[in-house]
Amino acid sequence: MTLEELHGYIASQYESEPGHLFRQDPTIAIFKRLDNKKWFAATKDIEYRTLGIEKEGRVGIVNVKLDPLIIASLHGREGFCPAWHMNRENWVTILLDGSVDDEELCAFLDMSFASVGPKARKR
Repeated sequence: MTLEELHGYIASQYESEPGHLFRQDPTIAIFKRLDNKKWFAATKDIEYRTLGIEKEGRVGIVNVKLDPLIIASLHGREGFCPAWHMNRENWVTILLDGSVDDEELCAFLDMSFASVGPKARKR
């Protein structure tokens, strides 16, 4: 999935349009829930080397918020990196270079969207 395809998927699935909060880098897109304005995804086009990957060229990335146990299970898997410019305990970076299939990527987006949702109230 490319960055453009991902942005389209997020718009249709979660009704969230990209926000560009950083004037110094307008290529960073932030996606928030409509109900509480919390971030569930952030995307960018970045050099592989910025992520510590010895490869020439650029790659689209998406940061998603996941349970720390899930993040720990992803360490070392192809297509996953410690979160770029986010809390690495709660966020993970997913490469959009085909190394993570679209179905798995969408499942992680669903988890991230749910993780920042309204909490159930105790009675």
